[in-house]
Amino acid sequence: MKPPAHGESAMEVGTPHLRAAEKGSRPMRARKKLAFAAFTTVVFVGVLELALWLCGVRPDLYDQDPYVGFSSSVPLFSERTRASGRIDMLTAANKTAFFNVQRFEQPKPAGTYRIFCVGGSTTYGRPYGDRTSFSGWLRSFLPVADPSRRWQVINAGGISYASYRVAFLMEELAQYEPDLFVIYCGHNEFLERRTYGQLIAAPRVLTDVRAWLSRTRICAATSRLVGAAVNRGATSARTREVLTGEVDTILDHSVGPEDYHRDHFQHDQVFRHFELNLNRMIDIAWAVGAQVVLVTPAGNLRDCGPFKSEHRSGLTHADAERFGALLDAAAAARADDYPQRALAALDAAVALDNRHAEAHYQRGRALVELGRHEAAKTALQRAVEEDVCPLRAPAAVRKFVLKAASQRNVPLIDFADAVERDAEHGIPGSEQFLDHVHPNIATNRALALQIVDALHQEGVVSLSTDWNDTAVQAVVERVEARLDRRAHGAALLNVAKVFAWAGKLEEAERLASQATQWMGANAESCYIRGLAASTRGDPAASIECYRNALEINPDYVDALYNLGLLLARDGRVDEAIRQFSRVLTLRPHHTQAHNNVGAALASRGRLSLAVSHYRMALKIDPQNANAHYNLGLAMAVEGDTKQAVKHLRSALRAQPDHRKAREKLAKIERVSKSEI
Repeated sequence: MKPPAHGESAMEVGTPHLRAAEKGSRPMRARKKLAFAAFTTVVFVGVLELALWLCGVRPDLYDQDPYVGFSSSVPLFSERTRASGRIDMLTAANKTAFFNVQRFEQPKPAGTYRIFCVGGSTTYGRPYGDRTSFSGWLRSFLPVADPSRRWQVINAGGISYASYRVAFLMEELAQYEPDLFVIYCGHNEFLERRTYGQLIAAPRVLTDVRAWLSRTRICAATSRLVGAAVNRGATSARTREVLTGEVDTILDHSVGPEDYHRDHFQHDQVFRHFELNLNRMIDIAWAVGAQVVLVTPAGNLRDCGPFKSEHRSGLTHADAERFGALLDAAAAARADDYPQRALAALDAAVALDNRHAEAHYQRGRALVELGRHEAAKTALQRAVEEDVCPLRAPAAVRKFVLKAASQRNVPLIDFADAVERDAEHGIPGSEQFLDHVHPNIATNRALALQIVDALHQEGVVSLSTDWNDTAVQAVVERVEARLDRRAHGAALLNVAKVFAWAGKLEEAERLASQATQWMGANAESCYIRGLAASTRGDPAASIECYRNALEINPDYVDALYNLGLLLARDGRVDEAIRQFSRVLTLRPHHTQAHNNVGAALASRGRLSLAVSHYRMALKIDPQNANAHYNLGLAMAVEGDTKQAVKHLRSALRAQPDHRKAREKLAKIERVSKSEI
């Protein structure tokens, strides 16, 4: 480097200032470039989205559920042309097992405000039907509340329909010029068996990004161009569950809730899927200019226990036995009207196992009896959360509805909150619900009135000056005057049968009694009350109920059989034999009747006839442990040790925990060894 000349500074005075300026300006220019690039990108994306919108491209989330596909796309409504040439849309015949029959004109007549109410069986109006559903009440109220408009309310609630099926249905309904969708979903999210494949392992942020992208038309166009023929079909097959065209519930493939088991991963995915579907439904409605009202699902806390309980993981056998003894002690204390003693036992049980839904429910009931209502409500809600067969919406479902309404600025009816405010001590029960989730007529009516108020607040309804309590009561009287009492009784009875099938006899008995009030005395209600009386340890009342059932229907096989069992246990063997014999006349292949009539005959010394019945039972069901056991006893009495041992071992193979068979077999084998 050349040294500086005399008079020159060894430092370059001007250059450093210039370089400093250059260094300071580069980040600024870089930020400007980045901002300009971002602005350009946003404008480009916006213009491209607009162009794709003008070209009719719809976001993936509108057309598809990234979690679930369907194997059938049979529409809910089909066209019917009248003689006048007018086209009506009518509920398809193959959908009437799940939907009310509804009819409306298409295209929509001028001046008509069309509302679709969508959701599950509550929207449908179960256990009754459309007329006393909240949809039916809304149809009756609106013309009186606001006569200035022509109102059309269409009940599109599907029995057992979960949110993913409702969203799929809304794709069709969006074609029929809707003005408003009322969405009541959340109770059926766990009804169908769904496998989410790779989605279970996907991080939440990934599924959130995927859901956001599925709302863009650019993503939709790109995926259709790039992946339609190659990747998409394979990916869908791997990651999306394909469901049948109609509901195929877990309960349809089992004898009760036994097929349900605790699965935290599955629950998390179901909740995430529910949230996605809520947003998808809003998008579908908004895409055709329709408004949305969301309703939070409400359920029965106080008077409906959990459908299935499971012990916590890691509970020892000794603790499980202790737990069972505590529950038995609590039940006995409550039966003797000692709720404080019952609560002490239940507190100890919950301390052993805090995941057992039934223990929380019974604890809640004891707290209600003691007047400790806040604690009771907490315990009863915990029972819902721990229910392994969740046929009522857990608290998370309501939170997702509230979140969707808030984030998307959608009108909300917090029905769950309203029901709690109207309930005694804030705990919803049988005063408002017929079963676990279905509101009674009055509660459905109250929901419809809340919807009218919400639509008024949104400016959709202009309330008439004549709209008051008197007008409401006039509508109520008109609707209720047209009700078919027998049909309503039959509907209640069907729900009672479902509860009896699920082993929830307290609830079943209550509904059976209500059914009798609507339709008069009937054999099925008497039978259900007989089951309930027997379960709570009142055989005399049970026998009376079964006899009442048989007075109405002498050929009621189940009543005959159960009556025979109770008579046999009471030592009235000859009467029992007559009941079992009547069962076999009506149903010759009734395995248990053959076995029990055989046991009754054997107790009367008629061993050869008893053996013929045991053998018939085993011919019908070779794995019947009790028939093998009884036949083994008979063979032992006849001195045929070889056959006795054979059938006792068969009983143990069919039922390894058959204590009596094991004890009898051990006794025979000891005697045989001593003789040798």
